[in-house]
Amino acid sequence: MSDSISLSQELINNLLQNIAQHDSNAQQDMMINLQYLVAVAGYLSADYPGPASERDELLDHLHAFMKHVCDDRANSKQQSAAQPSTPSTTPDAPQGKSVATDDPAVGIWKPE
Repeated sequence: MSDSISLSQELINNLLQNIAQHDSNAQQDMMINLQYLVAVAGYLSADYPGPASERDELLDHLHAFMKHVCDDRANSKQQSAAQPSTPSTTPDAPQGKSVATDDPAVGIWKPE
């Protein structure tokens, strides 16, 4: 994996706008955005050129990396909330909701 990638609010907003153009429900439900992003990662991971065991290890690493980024972002937001606020120059990601269902699956990916 790359040792240095650069996330920017612009990149994230562009990804979310593309998802919303594909699926208008994503504008109201952040869970849909997350499902699309994870589905794309799974789709691309299927082309990993090694055996299934190595692909599973890759997915474990990606999960750990995602968790690290999530924790880092949550900590940054928590620290920002504790400091006096300043106006933001970049828009926040769309706010959304996730509706609980009886179905244990978070989402079902179906190829077109």
